[in-house]
Amino acid sequence: MKKFKNTVAFTVVVVVGFVAWSQTYPVTVVDDRGIEITIANRPERIISIGALYTEFLIDLGGLDRLVAVAESPDNPTAVANLPIVGSSFAPNVEVILSLEPDLVLGATDWGGERPALEKAGVTVLTTPLLTSLPDLFTAVRTVGIASGLKSEAEVLIGQIAEAVIRIESDALGPLRVRTAFLYAGTPDTPPYAGGSGTIEHELILRAGGENVFADVAGFPQVSFEAILSSDPEVIFTDPSHIANIVDNPLLGAVSALKHNRVHGIKASHVTSTKVAEVLKAMSELLHPEG
Repeated sequence: MKKFKNTVAFTVVVVVGFVAWSQTYPVTVVDDRGIEITIANRPERIISIGALYTEFLIDLGGLDRLVAVAESPDNPTAVANLPIVGSSFAPNVEVILSLEPDLVLGATDWGGERPALEKAGVTVLTTPLLTSLPDLFTAVRTVGIASGLKSEAEVLIGQIAEAVIRIESDALGPLRVRTAFLYAGTPDTPPYAGGSGTIEHELILRAGGENVFADVAGFPQVSFEAILSSDPEVIFTDPSHIANIVDNPLLGAVSALKHNRVHGIKASHVTSTKVAEVLKAMSELLHPEG
């Protein structure tokens, strides 16, 4: 806990001392492959392949330069009238090129979209997987630099970090609630648990919980027997997965189910600029007595 707090506190100190400046181009950032991406000029036509990048750009004040997005149930309402370039997992390269973007955020190699766009001369940027709050801050900063909104990114990072510290401080105390963060996409298949090295794990600790699956890394599939034996007092899951947990007869003896403490936390908000809101909700649900 102390390590997490010190990391975010350092971020706040840096941001408090930040002086806004006029960003110049070209700029160079590092993508999820570890490759340096150079952006020659301030992007004026940006396409977002993924609700995360869309949210970043809106929160940074760049909505006016967003010309299209990929279809996603997590898209903010602010982009409801923008053109759609296919799904987040299978964007249409031809449609993207027809809109003449100078920056595409989030196109990956899953279907060969990134190589096709780069071959056509379009700059593509995708940030690394988010496994911690510092990762989230780095992603916000990277998008901010790429889009010419670096100072806005630093301000946003500072606001989130300050909120996280305040919420975490309120949650500090001797009582650590045994908690699990599970993703149960189907009713009959054992769920996946947020273990160490995930933002879910970090948020549990910051909210005043004890992750019952802290001894495993990443998102392993955990058996129903393991959930029973670890007996979490609180279970967090995506709202769409709640029924798959509470209606499972194999989990009826788990404390979280017996005491109606299975709570929905939107998965897309966990790794987003809404993370402080997520942490606040988790802290209040873990410690309803205040």
